[in-house]
Amino acid sequence: MTQVTRVISLPSSLDAITSAAFSKAIKDTELGDECILDFSAVGNTEPFGMLLVSAELQRLIEEHPDTKFKARNFSSVRYAAHMGFFKAFGLDFGKSPGEAVGNSNYIPLKLFNCDELEKQAIARGTYVGDQVEAESQKLAAVLSRSDKGEIFDTLTYSLREIMRNVVEHSGAKQFGVCAQFYPTKHKVELAIVDRGMGLRESLKTNPHLDLLDDKCAINYALQPGISGKSYKGARKNRNGHWGNSGFGLYMTTRLCRNGGSFFVTSGSHGMFLGQGKRYLETAFRGTAVRMIFDTTKIRNLTGSLETFRKEGNEIAKLYEDIARIDPSSASLMLSRDFDKSVWSIFKGGKK
Repeated sequence: MTQVTRVISLPSSLDAITSAAFSKAIKDTELGDECILDFSAVGNTEPFGMLLVSAELQRLIEEHPDTKFKARNFSSVRYAAHMGFFKAFGLDFGKSPGEAVGNSNYIPLKLFNCDELEKQAIARGTYVGDQVEAESQKLAAVLSRSDKGEIFDTLTYSLREIMRNVVEHSGAKQFGVCAQFYPTKHKVELAIVDRGMGLRESLKTNPHLDLLDDKCAINYALQPGISGKSYKGARKNRNGHWGNSGFGLYMTTRLCRNGGSFFVTSGSHGMFLGQGKRYLETAFRGTAVRMIFDTTKIRNLTGSLETFRKEGNEIAKLYEDIARIDPSSASLMLSRDFDKSVWSIFKGGKK
């Protein structure tokens, strides 16, 4: 019998857009007896792209146990190798995730085990949110070169909010974090990727939402006060001061968009938020987030959050009959510029 070999060429740039497109390109791929991963075109590599593509390749390998995987033309992709990209999906080249020490300009791929974070919190007699906070502070301190100041506070807050969402909502066993600071561009990129249930599945427990598709789910997830655990009629979350209010993702979008950008993909769609908003067709089984900050425009975090809190409450009042809004909760977010059509999808909501 003739052996069937499939060649998958990796994109020339592992950035947010091409990596998200890659996830769609390899969806439901028929591989045959042998699959060759060709890295000859790979040049530019960025934190988000490395995390997302490594997660997709890992999934591909796991879902095809009878296929023999090989790689070629990867020896020149040395930066990604140093960051832990290759070993993250099983290719024995470069460093393992978390092995590289990193410096003030980058944080290599680092994998967090959700159960371990829970166990560490229990051992310390505290909440998992506190454990996530501690890990976020460590990561932020590396990039900001300090354990205090506005950049440190903003990065800590943003990392904590996304990481908490993964641990508390995704059902993922683990998630990856990678980051890069570009001093000459005054830019910081934070990337967090998990292979959990995705935003749409996570929000299904909220009976007040009509989840038509993944695009709709992303819009819901980034609205203030909307979550799969916080809604009218839901049992009160007894997780101390980390009780969910459904504001975490949205506040980070506001922080990012002050000169930066926010990108999230889950399921069949991705949403890019910068000066405007646009959607991409993807196929990522989980949730992947990229946050970019303009460090020259990071201001007082407390003041920014207070402004967003007030504006968020105004938006939340529009659907207060279907979503529980708790201004004193750990995180608050806001956005005014999502599709107006989304408002009509709320059951019993107000336009």
